[in-house]
Amino acid sequence: MSTSPAGATLDIGCGNSKTPGAVGIDILPGPQVDIVHDLNKLPWPLEENRFDRIVCSHVLEHLNDLVGVMNEIHRVSRHGASVELLTPHFSSLNSWEDPTHTRHFARRSFEFFDTSKKHHYTDRCMKTRQVDLTFGSGLWDLMGKMHYALWPNLWEKHFCFIWRARNLKVILEVVK
Repeated sequence: MSTSPAGATLDIGCGNSKTPGAVGIDILPGPQVDIVHDLNKLPWPLEENRFDRIVCSHVLEHLNDLVGVMNEIHRVSRHGASVELLTPHFSSLNSWEDPTHTRHFARRSFEFFDTSKKHHYTDRCMKTRQVDLTFGSGLWDLMGKMHYALWPNLWEKHFCFIWRARNLKVILEVVK
């Protein structure tokens, strides 16, 4: 039985910019890191069903076993937990220029963790609640944002390297 208060938040890969009030876990020690742990080593030293909110900003692209990590996120989350993911979209130069990035994500990448979809890689259920892309603020970025809003499949298949996105923001809900 978890002793964490309702509303407990886990910030995965928090570094020195931990979500206020969250428990922070990261591979490197720092003033905002509560638990020092290599996130590639599963399971994590956390209790099951502990968190109502998971924040994972710019870390998944660095990890080796995405399916294992997503299963671990499910394990430490309570039913109904919100899982907030932020990662570079594959069209962003940020996705490619960092040599420690092991993978690149498209807007439907996390549907493979939603058991209501035709194809999924785990039996642990997470429902997709929101998928958004962010763009820059220039005129060229505005063109990409507009094309994406009107024709997301066409934009990602044919135009994403002309009008590049910056980040992919996904919110999942844990179902147990």
